[in-house]
Amino acid sequence: MTEAEKRTTNIAIRASIEGIVDILGTNGAKILFKNAGLIHVFENPPGYDWNPSITIPEQASIYSEVANLLGLNGAISLWRRMGYTVLKFAVEVGHTLDAYKDLPQDEKFYKEMELFTIGSGKGRVVKNDDGSVDFDCFDCIHCAGYKTKRPMCSHYVGFIQYISDWAYGKGVYIARETKCKAMGDGTCYFQFEKIDEFTVGRVIKG
Repeated sequence: MTEAEKRTTNIAIRASIEGIVDILGTNGAKILFKNAGLIHVFENPPGYDWNPSITIPEQASIYSEVANLLGLNGAISLWRRMGYTVLKFAVEVGHTLDAYKDLPQDEKFYKEMELFTIGSGKGRVVKNDDGSVDFDCFDCIHCAGYKTKRPMCSHYVGFIQYISDWAYGKGVYIARETKCKAMGDGTCYFQFEKIDEFTVGRVIKG
């Protein structure tokens, strides 16, 4: 299957619509989807199910349109919020994680990261020797065509930050993109760091 033929799931797109409406309002979201050529999806949203939906490139166009409207710096900030809110809708409205809620924290986190790769149709979960878990989005196309001096795929940071907060509680781990294709790296790679007073200081300064 080529990149152009790969598809995301209905639940990912339905949660995206709900999350973007929550942030931008109905009119703002409608403009975004119209400019992305996906107004038919917005006006006839899919259900919260796992059936194939629009293609991955079409999904990427939703986020690209944010950059067209706000510029890259504005988009990077909004993308993170969008990613977090979209996962929140998938979990709290779509009930994607109900089967995992009583598992131990580490298992909850790993199961949801695996489910995220299925739902998004992107990347892979990396389980390290020390038990930590990373996300390798080797097939990321959201940053295609960009050249930046800092990681830019903040929508994925938002997605996986919500997963961490759901599994461990807020304020325990922070998600970071440590490699990005837009910077010339071979992949877009995401890791989690335990939050302490030094981490908080770096986050505030950054």
